[in-house]
Amino acid sequence: MDDLLPDFHENDDFQPAMLALSHFIIQWNWAEHNFNVLLWALSGDFHTGAQYTTGLGNQSRADLILARARRIEKDEEILALIEFCVKAFGRIKDNRNALAHAHSVSKYADEEKPRWLRGSKNPKALHIYCFADIDDITSNLNAACHLSLLLTEIACFYVSQFDEKPRPLLGKFELPSPLIPIPVPLIEAEDLPQS
Repeated sequence: MDDLLPDFHENDDFQPAMLALSHFIIQWNWAEHNFNVLLWALSGDFHTGAQYTTGLGNQSRADLILARARRIEKDEEILALIEFCVKAFGRIKDNRNALAHAHSVSKYADEEKPRWLRGSKNPKALHIYCFADIDDITSNLNAACHLSLLLTEIACFYVSQFDEKPRPLLGKFELPSPLIPIPVPLIEAEDLPQS
């Protein structure tokens, strides 16, 4: 593992992945907004819904969407789509956080994919990393795009004034693989080289 390419995110070979990451982050923001819009629609009107979302984190929003949908939605197909969207939202959110919050991207010659290192709130592992390459980024980008569109269609179903509401045309899509966090073991003071 001595063949480390430090600051791989600054290496020319990695620039397409960084460009894909920027597109993924922007598309994620759109999906996150549409997640709010669905919550607003499920609340009956956007002004009431916007009051719910003020100050709520993503997990609380997901919990609220599920609770509200399970209470009011009698159509099993629509409810299944909402439950899928919440699952997809969680997966894509976790992957987005693993990539967007990385402070370092390194590539070892003997490893297939770059390591994305970020801080951790766990006192037993101050840092964690995951392995991800451009294929992982683009699969998340594609999933975020699909999620945004599906959330829009479901929200339109709820806010439609037509007697026959427009049913979503999109369905479930393939979720990206989870980017598994790997803890970086702590080095005890007595294990450090002595000078």
